[in-house]
Amino acid sequence: MARTNLSVDRRIFEEFSTQAQNQNKTLFAFANESLSAITKICAEGGSPAGLYSIWRTFSLLKQIDVITLPSDFVDNLISKLYSTDKEGLLKMFRDLGASLVGLLKIAAQDLDKLSELVKDFTIILPVKQFRITKKKEEGNYGEETVEVDIIGAGKKMESTECTFEFVKSILEGYGYVVSKQELTIGTLRIWALKRGWHS
Repeated sequence: MARTNLSVDRRIFEEFSTQAQNQNKTLFAFANESLSAITKICAEGGSPAGLYSIWRTFSLLKQIDVITLPSDFVDNLISKLYSTDKEGLLKMFRDLGASLVGLLKIAAQDLDKLSELVKDFTIILPVKQFRITKKKEEGNYGEETVEVDIIGAGKKMESTECTFEFVKSILEGYGYVVSKQELTIGTLRIWALKRGWHS
C-alpha cells in the first residue's frame, strides 16, 4: 500500500475532516473514496469543478421534480400544444417562471448569481449560451439595463417564444421589466430595465 503526504489548505482539511465524521468514515477511507471518484471522473474528461456544478444542478432540479426529456421530443410537444392553445401554453410558461423565482432566489439572490447558476445548468440542458450583461443606458438618466442573450432556446420558433415568456417571468421576479426583445429560432436577446427606473 503506497503512502504519501499531501499538503492542503487548513480550511479545506478541516471541512474534509468534518465531512468524514458526518459520513462516519475515517479520514483514510473518506480520502480514498473521494480521490477514487475524482480520478475516474477526470479519466473520462471531467473535472472536480464540473462535478460540483452537476451536483448543484441536481440538487436544485430534485427540489422541483424535473423530468428530463430529449429536446426534440419537447420541441414537438410544444409545437402541437402551440397550434391548439397558443395563449394557454404561453401562460403556462409564464406561470412556471413565476413559480420558480422563489426557489431560484434561495440559490441566487441577484442576476449576477443567477447567471453563474445557469452556467451549471448548461451541462445538462441544450442551452449553448446564457449571458447576462448589466449596463447603464446613456441619455436615459442612468437607467440600469440588463441584456440577456440565450442561444439554444429550442429548435422551433414556438419553443423560442415559450422560452421568452419563461425568462421574462423570471426577470420580473428579480425586479426587472422587459423593454425590448429579439427572437429568432433558438436565439433570444432581451433588454430589461430595473423596476423603478422606467416610467
